[in-house]
Amino acid sequence: MIRLEALVGVEGNGLSLQNNTLTLNKTIHDFILIEKELNLCVLAGASAKILDVSEGSQIHIEIQAGASLEYQAFNTKNISRTVSCSGEFKMMEICLEESHEELNIELLKEFASAEVELLTLASESSFQFIQRIEHKAKQTTSNISNFGVALQKGDILFDTTGKIYKGMSKSKCVQLSKGIVMDDISSVTSKPILLIDEFDVIANHGASIGKMSDESLFYLMSRGLTKQEAFLLMLEGIVRPFIDKLTDEEVKNQFEKKIETILKR
Repeated sequence: MIRLEALVGVEGNGLSLQNNTLTLNKTIHDFILIEKELNLCVLAGASAKILDVSEGSQIHIEIQAGASLEYQAFNTKNISRTVSCSGEFKMMEICLEESHEELNIELLKEFASAEVELLTLASESSFQFIQRIEHKAKQTTSNISNFGVALQKGDILFDTTGKIYKGMSKSKCVQLSKGIVMDDISSVTSKPILLIDEFDVIANHGASIGKMSDESLFYLMSRGLTKQEAFLLMLEGIVRPFIDKLTDEEVKNQFEKKIETILKR
């Protein structure tokens, strides 16, 4: 793990940090930790990994053609992210504490791509995720997948818009939001929007929201599990794919302890 403060005044090794702008010009294999507002530029031919744990920040990202960025965000709060992508952008986010976030992505060059996976667990809190992705070049690809679990007066909103401009043929824009509501005083809302100005494209969206199956809970309880144990086992199937993608052991432990705390309220 590389901390930004360790990069102040450092030149070489494929990266530099000046005036709150981090520039990478070759492949960096270690994750770089972001804890505050930052401008990030990944130059052509480079690849990088970011772990974002910042709060109340604006993050500006530029990914040049032939570059790639793997971006993980854990428990960030009230963040605005802007991504200008001519290469490859992959984002995985886990959000367990109340937050209102914005994500704006522009796909600017042919074959540019963006993949976003988001998991949120809302308990006695409100979450709002506004996601905008614009296809401004031919043969660009985007895929946004949102997963939300709401309980104990939790409230989640997924507001997702994908736009393919006229002339941007062979592009693909996919959206999917899934929500599980654990009680009658919680809610998950999905607002999927597609704005398509070109015929020769693939564009689809979907939303699936409902309560966790009582039959499944009762079945597990009939096998000797308590209700909380049964719930945890079913929840494990939802969150495990995200846990497995976390590479930092400290963050994994924080995530698991946070879920335990939420479920014991």
